[in-house]
Amino acid sequence: MVISEKNASTSRFETCHLHDMMREVCLLKTEEENFLQIVHGSSSSTAYSKSHRKPRKLAVHRPDETFSMEKEVNSPSLRSLLFIWGSGWRASGLFFERLHLMRVLDLSRAHFEGGKIPSSIGKLIHLRYLSLYKAHVSCLPSSMRNLKQLVYLNLCLYARYPLYVPNIFKGMQELRYLSLPSGRMHDKTKLELGNLINLETLKFFSTKHSSVTDLHCMTRLRNLLIIFNEEGCTMETLSSSLSKLRHLESLSIDYNHFKVCAPSNDDDKGFVLDCIHLKKLELCIYMPGLPDETHLPSHLTTISLTGCCLKEDPMLILEKLLHLKEVDLGKRSFCGRRMVCSRGGFPQLQMLLFLGLHEWEEWIVEEGSMPLLHTLDVSYCAKLKEVPNGIQFLTSLKYLCMGEEWKQSLSEGGEDYYKVQHVISVRFGGKA
Repeated sequence: MVISEKNASTSRFETCHLHDMMREVCLLKTEEENFLQIVHGSSSSTAYSKSHRKPRKLAVHRPDETFSMEKEVNSPSLRSLLFIWGSGWRASGLFFERLHLMRVLDLSRAHFEGGKIPSSIGKLIHLRYLSLYKAHVSCLPSSMRNLKQLVYLNLCLYARYPLYVPNIFKGMQELRYLSLPSGRMHDKTKLELGNLINLETLKFFSTKHSSVTDLHCMTRLRNLLIIFNEEGCTMETLSSSLSKLRHLESLSIDYNHFKVCAPSNDDDKGFVLDCIHLKKLELCIYMPGLPDETHLPSHLTTISLTGCCLKEDPMLILEKLLHLKEVDLGKRSFCGRRMVCSRGGFPQLQMLLFLGLHEWEEWIVEEGSMPLLHTLDVSYCAKLKEVPNGIQFLTSLKYLCMGEEWKQSLSEGGEDYYKVQHVISVRFGGKA
C-alpha cells in the first residue's frame, strides 16, 4: 500500500510504502475510532446509513446508479468524501449545503444532472482539495470563486462541447496544484491567473484563454503543461515568459492540443529555454530547427518531440546534452533522411524511441556512442533501409523492439541476426 503525505516545509507530496499487515491494523483502528468508513457501491451503504456515529471521512468504492446520494451522504460533520473508481455514477441528490465543513471532495467521473454543478458548491468554503477529474460537466458555476482555501483543484473534465469556464481563480491564492480543462474551452473563456503565486503544478494552461504574462508571478512552478495557440501568443513571447520560471523542472508544450503540426514560418528556429533546473521537456509544436545545445537546459534528462518537422539531424545537438537518459522522437518529429549518433555521444542515454518517422532512410551508429543504452524501439519507420552495424556495439542493450518487417532478417538465422544476438529481448510489432 502506498500513502501520500504533504511535506509541510516543501509543500510537496511525498509517498511511502506500508506493509499489508500494518495496513490491516490501520483499517481496524479507523473502524474502532469511526475515523473512516468505506462502502462498496450500494452493497454496504446500508450499514453506513444505519450507523449511529457518522464518520468524518467517507470513501465510496465503485459507486453505481443504485447508490442513494441523498440517504447516504447527509452528515453535516463529514470532512472528506471520495468516490473511487466510479463510472458514470449520478451525482444528483448531492446537497453541498449540508456539507459545509467539507475539506476533501473527490467527484471523479460524476454525472451531474443537465451537466450543471449546483451553485451551492460555492458554500464549501473550507475545501482544500477538489477533484472533478473526468466528471461530465457542461458548465462551471461562478460561485466556485468562493473556494479560496483550495490547495488542489482538478478541472480536467469530460465535456462534449466547448466548455465555458468563468473567471473564478483570482482569489485562490493558496493553490499549489491546478489542472484546467484538457478539452476545448469556449471562445469567451478568459481566465486571470496572475494571482496564483503559490502554484507548483499547472496543467493545460491555454495561451488563447489566458495571458502568458500571468506566468511571470508563478515563480514556484515546477511542472507546466501549455496548450499553445498562435491567436493569443507568439512563440517568442512564450519563450520570454518561460525564462522567468527559474524553478521549472518539467515542461510540456502542445500546439492547440488538436493539431500535430502547423507550418507557419519555415525560418522559425525554435525558442530559447533559459530554465536551468528543467529536467523533462515535451514539445508537440512545429519547430523545423532545434536551438543549439547552449540554448537548451543543460540538465535535461528526458526529451520528447512530436510533430516538430525537424529538417536537420537532431542527434547532432541532443547527443551533446550530457545528462540525457531518455529520447523519444515521435510522429513527424523528424522529416529528414539521415541521422548519425557519434562516438562519445549520449554518455548517459538509457532509452531511445523512434515512432512514425516516415521520411527517415539512414541511421549511422558509431562505435562508442550510447554506452549505457538498454532500451531501443524503432516502429512505423517505413523507409529505414537497414539496422546499423553500430547496434552490435551497444553492449548494454537489453530490450529491442523493431517493426514487423524486420522479423525475418533479425531473427535467428537471418542475415542481420549477428547485430542483435547479444540483446536479451527482441520483439517485433508496429508494421510500416
